[in-house]
Parts: sequence; structure tokens; C-alpha cells
Amino acid sequence: MRPILFTDGLIHTMESEEAVASAMLVENGRIQMLDPTLEQAKGARVVSLAGRHVYPCLIDGHVHLLYTVVLLAAGFDVCRIADGKVLPEDLEGVEREIRAFAGTKAPDEIVVGNQYIMTAIREHRLPSREELDDWCGGRAAVIYTIDGHASALSTAMLEKLGIDPRGHSGVLAGEAHERIQGRITDLIAAGVTPGILAKGIAAFHNLCADFGISCVGALDGNGDSEKDPTTKLIFFLASRFDLDVRFYLQYMDIEKAQPLRRYQSRPRIGGCGDWEMDGSIGAHSAAFSRPYRDTGSCAPTYFTQEQVDAAVREADRRGYQIASHAIGDLAVERIVRALGKTESGRMHRIEHCEFTSDEMMEEIARRGYAVMAQPGYSWIDKRYLHTYERYLSPETLGQMRFADFLRRGICICGSSDSPVQSLDPWLQMLGMTQFYREEESVTPYEALRCYTVHPARALLEEKERGMLLAGMRADFFTSDRDLFSLSPTELGDFRPLDTWYGGKPARRWKGTPAELAGMLFRRPKKV
Repeated sequence: MRPILFTDGLIHTMESEEAVASAMLVENGRIQMLDPTLEQAKGARVVSLAGRHVYPCLIDGHVHLLYTVVLLAAGFDVCRIADGKVLPEDLEGVEREIRAFAGTKAPDEIVVGNQYIMTAIREHRLPSREELDDWCGGRAAVIYTIDGHASALSTAMLEKLGIDPRGHSGVLAGEAHERIQGRITDLIAAGVTPGILAKGIAAFHNLCADFGISCVGALDGNGDSEKDPTTKLIFFLASRFDLDVRFYLQYMDIEKAQPLRRYQSRPRIGGCGDWEMDGSIGAHSAAFSRPYRDTGSCAPTYFTQEQVDAAVREADRRGYQIASHAIGDLAVERIVRALGKTESGRMHRIEHCEFTSDEMMEEIARRGYAVMAQPGYSWIDKRYLHTYERYLSPETLGQMRFADFLRRGICICGSSDSPVQSLDPWLQMLGMTQFYREEESVTPYEALRCYTVHPARALLEEKERGMLLAGMRADFFTSDRDLFSLSPTELGDFRPLDTWYGGKPARRWKGTPAELAGMLFRRPKKV
């Protein structure tokens, strides 16, 4: 194909805050050189950037792809933040929302609600099984809290899962919640039609392009699903997406991951699911060394040190990069100590890593692990949810860090955890530049590196993406403003003017079954 010379731009390479080029020669989807001479660019088609700022596309290293796609097309958010408050404010309002959505569903369809903000609801609880039965007209229903680690289920949903509903409140948290998510996913996916799938895939592509995202790390796979057909399906589909997907298989049983390994660009395993060391703060299942402020109790980690050591040792020995969910300081310590006994020297990942002791910070830095954080969540919590201040002691809150990771040279990345949060990366960067503990805030440039340079390293693809340099993919977005000079609020509100994948404008997806059918005939790429 004929090379393209992009000219008249302010191309921020991300090598440093000051590194800027004015032109970029692109061929076959890759940058050939920056600021070429006329002779070097001879014969190229010229595209003017019209004085715009240009930045590398963003990388969201922690999403749950299948569930994101399904919810974009067939689920709904129970709660929302509007006019500076959480709506609805009470269970009466929740009832209206759920009834309205359930009324759009056929009697045999499953009602799936997300983003339930329990601490902002006046009654401070999830709906009961009996309430969901009434509001959903007897349909199978599951409502997830905003952190994704607790849920409310209707009678029909419990019965589909083989759980006796007699005497059951329908509310699940901790391991009781975590260990049935594969079966719930199978049930939801069984009702996904080609039309729903087409709409979800289109919405995902269009959102990523709108936000300037070109690559995602997908944490998918359900260990409690015997054959897990939905993960095989999303592998097949994602290998034909416009944007790049890199899968982490959430199986602790490595034999279950092996058949899919040949489709991966690199062997990657872990994430959430089977690899969760603990739960969440809102569900009181995150494992801390200090008791919860409101209950006086402590939550245990989900596995013993011996169990984690054995799983980590085997996965590392067999060549996998490992990722593991850990929120509380005890959970972080459990996975870090296990990773510290490996011998490969591979850059493994800790997902969330939200509360960390000084000792573990030193070990993470010394061993060169990556951290996949979601600071947008704590930004929302501080202003609207107030979960942290109600449930955690001041000493525990003092373990929240962000800038400290950078000061220690740790590869800390921003990510969304979609659908737990919106895919919106600019919310996460707002959370970085206005961190929960103000002294841990970072600059806009540092925040952007946490969505470009650092996640490229965490995906083991630092030579492929994350910067705009010769040899790298020509994935970029443009802006009429210098992002590094924006205030935190301006950064949070920012949206790219346009997004380019491989030197071509990102296309808009229509979400039709015909479009989905056409995608199936594409040549697959590694995921």
C-alpha cells in the first residue's frame, strides 16, 4: 500500500513530556519514521493534521470483554450519577427502574442489572429475592453491585443455578457470589441472539474509538463452567475485531487454559475469577490486616499461601504471564509472596493492588511486577458512595497510593475493569490527577503514560504500542488541546477529535446481523 505522510501536527511520542515531532511516515499500519525528509517521504500520500495534537492510542489493560459486550446490548445500569447525586435514592426508585427494564423483556429472558450503588440507597441494602420476584414478574434476574462482588438473585435465577431458594434471601457476597459467576454467564449467554451480539460488539468498538482506545487486556474465562463455551466464543469473535484484544484466561486449572493458548499472542493467565485473592470493600470481602470499621470483623483471603504458591509456581513454570486480583493488603501480600518464589523473572501483574504495605511496595518494585489500577472508582467513592470512609480505618486508607508507585519505578497502569466501571479512560485519569489521597495525585502527562507506555509494558508489548516511534503501530488520536496543560476536571471531560488504527480512521460500527456475519469471514489474528 502507498505510504501516508501525516504532516502539520504536534505528535507527542510519549518518550518524554517534551518529545514532539511534526510529521510521521506510515506504511502498512506502522510508523516508518518521524520527521522524514522530502526524499524519504517521496511518493507518499499527504494527510494534514491541521495543527492538532497527536497522542498514542490508549490501552485498557483490564476489562471483562464478554460481559461488557453483553451488558452494552442487553443489560442496564440500575443506578447513575446525575446532578451531583446518585439516582435513584431509595428502593422505591430502584423498584421503578427494575420494573421498567423487566417490562421490556420476554418472560423467558434473564433480567441483568449492573451498577447498583448500595451505600447510596437510603435502605443500604440490595433487593431481596421476594422483591425481585415481584418487580421482575417472576423472571430470572440478577442485580450486581457497582463493584461486581455482590449480587441479588430472584427465585427463578437461584433455581436455574441449582440453589434451593427456600429460606434464601437471594443476596450473595464473598466466595458464595464469586464461585457461581461462570454458571451465571453461561445462562445469560444462552439467551444472547446474533442481533444482541452484533449490537454489543458495535457498541464496544464505537465506545473504544470515541475514547481513543486501540487495545484492551481482556480478563475472561469461568472456572466454574465445565466447558465454558462463552469464552471460546469471545476468543473467536475478538480475533476478528478492529481493535486488538489480549486475553488473560481466568482459570487456575492450567489444563483448561491449554487448548486456547495457541490462539494467544503470548501465554497469559489469571485476572479475576479463579485468580481472586479476595473480594471487594463494598461486599466486606476484601482482605485487610485491620478490621472493617463498621463491623469490627476481618475477611479472609480466598486461598491459603500454599495453594497460591502451587498455582503460581506451575503457571510460571509453563510459561504464562500471571495476573491476579488483590485489593486488601493481606490479599496483595498473598499473591506477591507467591510470585516472589518464581524463577522466570517475567513481569507478572497484580490487579487493583489498592491497599499496599511499605514492605510489599518494596517487593513489587524490586521484582518488577506491573500493577493494574482503577483510580476512577475511588474518585467516585469519595464524592458519591462514601464506602471507603464508612468501612475502612484511617490507617487502612493511608495505604492507598498512586504517585508512590511511580516514584518507586513501578509499572502502574490505569484501566476500567469494565463493566464494573464505564470504559471511559478519562474518568480514570481524573482519578489519577485528583487521587483519593491528594498527596498521591499525578500530573496529566504521568496519567497519560499510565494508559499508554505502562500498559504496553504490562502486556509485554512495549515494542509494539504505547508510544509513537518508528516500528510501532500507527494507532493514535488527535486533539485541539494540549492534554498536558489541562486541569483534572478538563482531563476528565476530554474526548478525542478522531481516532486512527494503523494509520486509518476508526470506522463506525452499525450493529447489524449482516455486519456480524461479515466479521466472521475475516482472517483471525492472535489475541
